[in-house]
Amino acid sequence: MADIDIIIGVKNEEEHIERCIRSLIHQTIEDINILVVDGKSGDKTRKIVKRLMDEDPRVRLLSNERETISTGRNIGLKAGTSKYIAYLDGHAYVDSNWLELLYTSFKEYEGKCQLGGVGSTYASPEDDTNFGKTVAYCVQTLFGGIGTSYTKEEDIHPVDTVAFALYKRSILEKEAVYYDEKMTQCEDTDFNHQLVNNGYVLLKHPKALVYQYRRKNIRQFSRQMYKYGEGRYKLAKKYGETLKYYHLIPVFTIVYLIFAVISLILFLIIPTNFNYLILIWSPIILYLLMDVLYTILIITKQGSFKHASALLIFPVIHLGYGLGFLKGLIS
Repeated sequence: MADIDIIIGVKNEEEHIERCIRSLIHQTIEDINILVVDGKSGDKTRKIVKRLMDEDPRVRLLSNERETISTGRNIGLKAGTSKYIAYLDGHAYVDSNWLELLYTSFKEYEGKCQLGGVGSTYASPEDDTNFGKTVAYCVQTLFGGIGTSYTKEEDIHPVDTVAFALYKRSILEKEAVYYDEKMTQCEDTDFNHQLVNNGYVLLKHPKALVYQYRRKNIRQFSRQMYKYGEGRYKLAKKYGETLKYYHLIPVFTIVYLIFAVISLILFLIIPTNFNYLILIWSPIILYLLMDVLYTILIITKQGSFKHASALLIFPVIHLGYGLGFLKGLIS
C-alpha cells in the first residue's frame, strides 16, 4: 500500500500528459500511486500513459466511461487504497517537492485544527503561450481574481475552497465526501464545501505550486468562463451560503450594461439631458478605466507589450462568468 494516491482526470491531453506524469514520478516522496483516469480520449493520451506504465509500475490507467471530471475523480477515489489522496490535472505539472510541501504541512497542522485538506497555488508555466501567461497574470490581480484561489499570498492560511489539495482518506470516508457527478464545473468547490460543512478547515500553501497551462485563445477562454459561471450558479443553488457578494458583481455588470445600452438607444431616438446619459454610463467608464489601468500594470510589471491582451481578458472574465451565471438563473 502506497502512502499517497494522486488522481489525474484526463481527456485528450496528449500535449501535456507526459510532463504531468513525469513531474509526479520524480517527487521527493516516492511512496505513491499515480492513477490516471481517462475519459475516452481520442488522441494519443492512453498510448503515452501506457508507455509510462511500462517505465514505472506506480502509474496506473483507469477508464471513465462518463467522461466528466467529477466521475473520473470518484473512480480514482474508489480505486485507491492509500492513506492520503491528492489530485492533479493532465494539463498541469508540479515541482519535485510539491507533495512533500503538502504532506509535511498536513502533518504539522492536523494537530492544531480540524484539518480537512491542504491545497496548492496556481502558477504559470514558463513555456505557456503569451495569451496563457496573460490570463494567469490577470486572475492573480484583485480586479481579475477577487475571492479566488488564484490570488497570491505569502503564508499558509485558511480558505473557503482550494485547488489541487492533499486529503486524508479516513476523513473522506468518515464524512462520506465524494464528488457530485452532476457538477461539470466548480466540482472542487463543491467537494471542499462538504468538508467545510462538517467543521473542517482548508489551508492553502503558497509554495506548493501547480503549473497549469491555460486556454490558448480568447474563444477558448470565453467558453471556459461561461461554463464556470454556469457551474457557479449550480453551486449557489445547492449551497446558498457559498455565494459571496463578489460572485454577483459580474451578473450585475451584465444587467447594468444592458440598461446602459438601452439608455443610449433611447437617447439617440429621443434626445434628453446629456448629463443623465453620462451619469448612467459613468460606472462603465470607470470599469473601462480600471481595465486599462490593470492592463498597464501587467505590461509594466512584465516589461512586455505581449500582455496587452489583458485589455480583453478582464472583460471576458467578468462578462463570460456573468452570462453563464445568468443562463443558469433563467434556465
